[in-house]
Amino acid sequence: MTRSSSPFPQAEQHITVVTVPAPRRLTEKEQVFHDGLAEHLLFALPIAMLEVCRMPAHALDPLRAKAATAIGSRGDALQFQKTKHTAEAGTQLDLGLAYLALMTPGGITKFGVHACAAPHANCPADAGDCDQTESTT
Repeated sequence: MTRSSSPFPQAEQHITVVTVPAPRRLTEKEQVFHDGLAEHLLFALPIAMLEVCRMPAHALDPLRAKAATAIGSRGDALQFQKTKHTAEAGTQLDLGLAYLALMTPGGITKFGVHACAAPHANCPADAGDCDQTESTT
């Protein structure tokens, strides 16, 4: 049995997740949700990115499909956390965003965070804002 190599060989060496400002003014309720989700992603996204990095190439399409299905059908569980599907939807959101951050040149900026797996121009992590929260590996 041969082990498949990861399609992200250098990603494990440079995973960056930083907060970014909200793109528009939010209501108080939206701000609470935004801040909570951004804080969660600062912790969970680097871990999910490492997990996805270590997956063999043949496992990525099923991962992408499962994440898209779970987020599409259970996205409300993220907003209304009293449902029994909140943990699954949160995990699939983490894995789906990790996949996108690794596959997209320049990373992604969504839900109050920027995540990338390689140095790139105009990276919010390079802005050097003293109030910026950062999570790197």
